Amino acid sequence: MSNRPIKKQKTVKPIDINEYPVASRSDVYVTLFQSATGAPLNIPFIICRGSRPGPVLGLTAAVHGDELNGIKIIHNLAGKLDLEKLCGTLLCAPVVNVPAFRAGQRKFIDQVDLNTVFPGKPAGVPAEQYAYAFSKTFLPVCDYLIDLHTASQGRLNCLYVRADLKNAAVRDMALRINPEIILHVPGKDGTLRYAARQRKIPAITVEAGDPSVIQGEMVFEGEVGVRNVMELLGMMPCDVCLTRTPVICKSSKWLRTKSGGLVHTYFGLAERIKKKQLIAETINVFGYSGDKYYAPYDGIVIGRAANPVAIPGMRYCHLGVEGQP
Repeated sequence: MSNRPIKKQKTVKPIDINEYPVASRSDVYVTLFQSATGAPLNIPFIICRGSRPGPVLGLTAAVHGDELNGIKIIHNLAGKLDLEKLCGTLLCAPVVNVPAFRAGQRKFIDQVDLNTVFPGKPAGVPAEQYAYAFSKTFLPVCDYLIDLHTASQGRLNCLYVRADLKNAAVRDMALRINPEIILHVPGKDGTLRYAARQRKIPAITVEAGDPSVIQGEMVFEGEVGVRNVMELLGMMPCDVCLTRTPVICKSSKWLRTKSGGLVHTYFGLAERIKKKQLIAETINVFGYSGDKYYAPYDGIVIGRAANPVAIPGMRYCHLGVEGQP
């Protein structure tokens, strides 16, 4: 057996934007973890540094490995920026959860949801260590953060934003995305957005469409929304495109089935529904109608189940409550 010493993983440290040239794009890999063979596991970053000083906007995608629309949004933005006119830096992590992306799955390789363990722990379970390394590398550099997501497997989302609407800077960012719905969520412990909030970084989560696909319309709207935010932050001149008035929701709830069978739903995404309106029913395997489901309150549909096969307790409708928080 060889006694050759094993090269230890380097201590993680924040990305130093000043190491990269102005008015240029730098595509880099940063080692943040190790594979089971001990080989370095690298995360890709796209650093678009403008010719003029300004804020650093962090843009992340694929915190869940099967969420692809955000990757394409980043590709489109980074590929079209006029860096001579850019003030500040667009710091992109197009694939945060590299192991899950490689495996074509949502969760980290230890089957932990990465977006429940930020900012991570240096000596925790694998997902916590990975989240810690990413947080230490990425977050200290950011002045603002947009975290791009999609629905999870078996569900569909409209274009909506999760944001703390009691924070004025965050509210302005959310409105500039120009989504169909903005849902007031202060931030759940363990999410990347919450970790940013702990550092007093204004941050929003953009939920753009469905998992495991690239949807052209969602990508286009997401790209335009991020450009709107960049104009707001004084990073670039552009024509602000606001094509709708987003519906503000002060809270939301996932409605769940009571029995097994096939769920027939009678609503669409972003559709307003009335209290006591019939919105779904369960059909058993013999084709007979079972439980009927009525809206518990007036609301607007944020998301829905894509798979009609249900067992008791399955989520079938994400229903928002309209109003200011």
